[in-house]
Order: sequence, then C-alpha cells, then structure tokens
Amino acid sequence: MWDYYDRRAAQGIRGVNHALEYWTGLGVEVTVADIEAESDQLVRHLRGLTPARFVEVGAGPGTFTTILPGRGMALDQSDASLRILLAGPAQVPVVRADALSLPIRDQVVERVYATHIYGILGEKDRRVLVSEAKRVARQLVIVDAGRPAGVPAEHWQDRTLPDGSSWRIHRRHFEGPDLAAEVGGEVLFAGRFYVLIAA
Repeated sequence: MWDYYDRRAAQGIRGVNHALEYWTGLGVEVTVADIEAESDQLVRHLRGLTPARFVEVGAGPGTFTTILPGRGMALDQSDASLRILLAGPAQVPVVRADALSLPIRDQVVERVYATHIYGILGEKDRRVLVSEAKRVARQLVIVDAGRPAGVPAEHWQDRTLPDGSSWRIHRRHFEGPDLAAEVGGEVLFAGRFYVLIAA
C-alpha cells in the first residue's frame, strides 16, 4: 500500500479535480462547486482551531500543512511526498517516518493531525495510530473522507496509476458521529466529502 502512495505522490498535490474524479468514480453525483464549498468549510474549521505545537502524520505532499494553526512538523513515509512538500509554501520541518511508530517523545507536542491516513489503515493499525497519537500529544485531530449516500463504509478499491501499474487499496468512508465514537472524540465538522474529528 505504501508503495502505491509513494508512486502517486509524483502527481503532486491532489486538488478538487482529483476529488471530483474520485467521488464520481464511486457513483456519487457531485460537482466541482460542491466539493469546493465543502472544502472551504473544512479549511475554516481547521484554521479556527487554537494554535498548537503539532505533528501532522500522513502529511503527503502538503495538502493541509499550510493551513494548520500553530507550529509543528510534517511526517510521512513517502520520500516523494516530502520532496513535493519541501518545494511548496509550507514552512515546516519534515520527517520521513512511520506514523505507527512516531519518533517523538511522550507528550512533546500538543496536537497530532492525522490527515487522510486513518481511513486507509486496517483495524489493528488504526488502533496503533490512535495509541501513538495519545502517547505524544494531548489531542488527536482527524481529517478524513466523508460518506455520501451510496458509498460503502469500508471496501477495497482497484486503482491504476499513470505508469500503468494496478493496485488494490483499502478505504474507509466515515459519517462524523461514527468516527467520533470510534476514537472517543467529538465532531468538529461533518460533510458529505470530509469529516473533522477531535479526540
């Protein structure tokens, strides 16, 4: 799975057109305007959080890094993603590491952001991620995919990259209250395409 995301990183930051392609591929009736409107709401909620010392896990190429309030660092297992992040506007240190074994001392940051990583993990790894976040920080904030009507809560997806390689990827989609209950948190924002949870 991680090889897939490393190869995909060569495509750069995935914007609204990628999101439109993703959701329409799952049979969701949606427009660019729908996704942009909800993305704007998500960004407002993120920017409205109290500034904090943070680590962003699953930072990827920096889709959310520049809008996270406070000072922190971005962590990802993908070297390709971190190279793109470093070339962008985000002024944060980057660390190549495993989100399931954070190279961070206990309670050294105030917040862990898990940005679109929780929903690609299996059950055991999700528990490890939450445990690691609680070890290093007082708060975990999860940004992940919502669950529009008709989209399964959990399934495997067949994906093809521009290089022609084919991959089978595990994916979960969330309704806000369900994810909040799962991690013992509260819903900060719950839309069709994005959920934001604090625990």
